[in-house]
Amino acid sequence: MSGIAGVKQRSLLSRLFRTKNLDKILADSANQEHQLKKTLTAFDLVIFGVGAMIGAGIFVLTGAAAAGSDGHLAAGPALTLSFVLTGIICSFCALCYSEFSAMAPISGSAYTYAFSTMGEFVAWIIGWALVLEYAVGNMAVAVGWTGSIKAFLASTWHVAIPSWMVSNTIDTVSPEGLSGVDMSIVLQKIPFVIPFTDMQQVLLIQKAFNLPAFLIVWAVTALLIRGVSESASTAAVMVFTKTTVVLLFIAVGALFLFGGHMDVLQTNWFAHGWKTFAPNGLPGIVTGASTIFFAYIGFDAVSTAAEETKNPQRDIPIGIMGSLAICTLLYILVTSVITGIVPLHQINKEAAVVGAINFMGYPWASWMISVGAIAGLTSVLLVLQMGGTRIFYSIARDGLLPKALAKVHPKFQTPHICTILMGLFVALGSGLLPINLLAEMCNIGTLGAFMIVCIGVAILRFTDPDRKRPFRAPFGILFPALGTIGCIYVMSGLPTFTWVVTGAWFLLGMALYFGYGIWNSNLNQEEELEVELLS
Repeated sequence: MSGIAGVKQRSLLSRLFRTKNLDKILADSANQEHQLKKTLTAFDLVIFGVGAMIGAGIFVLTGAAAAGSDGHLAAGPALTLSFVLTGIICSFCALCYSEFSAMAPISGSAYTYAFSTMGEFVAWIIGWALVLEYAVGNMAVAVGWTGSIKAFLASTWHVAIPSWMVSNTIDTVSPEGLSGVDMSIVLQKIPFVIPFTDMQQVLLIQKAFNLPAFLIVWAVTALLIRGVSESASTAAVMVFTKTTVVLLFIAVGALFLFGGHMDVLQTNWFAHGWKTFAPNGLPGIVTGASTIFFAYIGFDAVSTAAEETKNPQRDIPIGIMGSLAICTLLYILVTSVITGIVPLHQINKEAAVVGAINFMGYPWASWMISVGAIAGLTSVLLVLQMGGTRIFYSIARDGLLPKALAKVHPKFQTPHICTILMGLFVALGSGLLPINLLAEMCNIGTLGAFMIVCIGVAILRFTDPDRKRPFRAPFGILFPALGTIGCIYVMSGLPTFTWVVTGAWFLLGMALYFGYGIWNSNLNQEEELEVELLS
């Protein structure tokens, strides 16, 4: 009887923090019923990482972060330092991701790592955050994709898409921001104010739907159902196209500046010293970092593909660190060109790269940049959608969501049910919600995931020190600690409204976990079986 009582006591008192042994996680992943096809190489993983990171950060958010937007401090030319800051923080996190993913090449990423170190409840929280990160991040990218398509058609073919077809139903501004809005437009919407302790937000609801964003999400979803090898090939073509365009932009900007316009750089960066370079000082740099952190979720997407990688112990660290290094360098160079050439108040907040080309007087290149932006954002959609479905799949496989969701397609060997549900969620969100809110919500999920991975690596160093680590982050727990502190610091720059909306998402997650997951998880089923056997 004491044995039975002990099992019952464990299931009641330690239910939330029961962990799943890494050996068991690896064994479960080898289950033929749920096994994914191994087709990816180190090159494919670098392509996936670059595909996720080069796109939204450069083509959508750079202008708004540099020049400032409603409720956000302008980073100015010091946005280059914001990218340096985020790159350093991400490098600490990337080393931790590399160590964990080499030990446990499983598709669940930070969710799986948390399950093995901090327990089921923390794993659920971070898994729920990762679903938010990938789904909402893809919504933001889809909205940016629509903007690029709209600009391309207008400038190249002089085709104007009806506004109701390319607008989102919900938009957000501050009460002060209403002064800059056409009141005839406002009167066509339903405004109401949500008060907070230190700010207010006005939601404007109109009769509109972002149809291009909705359709591109479904096209990407169909491709992912077909298979990851096909998706990797498609991503490779798009990544090559957009990387070529980004390098062309950097080269054109360098020729413009060094071809007799260095005075422009001097004026835009140093006219009044540090005040010109960083108009809002360190707070502006941190705000810029928190805004553009959205662009760094690519290496997390690499780790979600571990279970479909041929040699994950070697290839995952290469994919993560390689894609991070390439993208950080390109981000800094592109930001330097934009802020060095275009005065801060003239930066195009919606299409900063194309705006800089036009400012230099090279309209012939604007269509090429638009093509690069479209290719870039499409590849981001592909990678983020894949990452989100793999997290969703891992959670369902562990029984925290209905296991029917974890079924693998008999022909394509892809988690088709998860892919379809994620596609529906992302497609609807991209048709209804504004890009600024989506990007900020994604940042919270990204930073939370990075922080949990860093903490998990540190914990596992003490709880399982003898485990074989094909890749090890150097200097003990120094880098995990620095990564954790850095994530918390950047999260402090996110606005209150974003925290409130994200809080609502986590309340929904708690309801699902305590209403279903905690009672139906694989670990709970195993504990109940143990009780039956002992009785």
